[in-house]
Amino acid sequence: MYVKEIVYDPETRDFAMYLDGDLVGFALTYHEAESTLDELVYELLRNGYVREAA
Repeated sequence: MYVKEIVYDPETRDFAMYLDGDLVGFALTYHEAESTLDELVYELLRNGYVREAA
């Protein structure tokens, strides 16, 4: 399964979005970041990109 992480940056006041340790973008709110990551994972799974367990 994919590992999602959202990190707040107090200097820029935005949220960095990470998927499996890779930066995939930024969002203005935590909710926006969470929704965006959920949509990204959904699209990856829907299109057959299944992450193998290590």
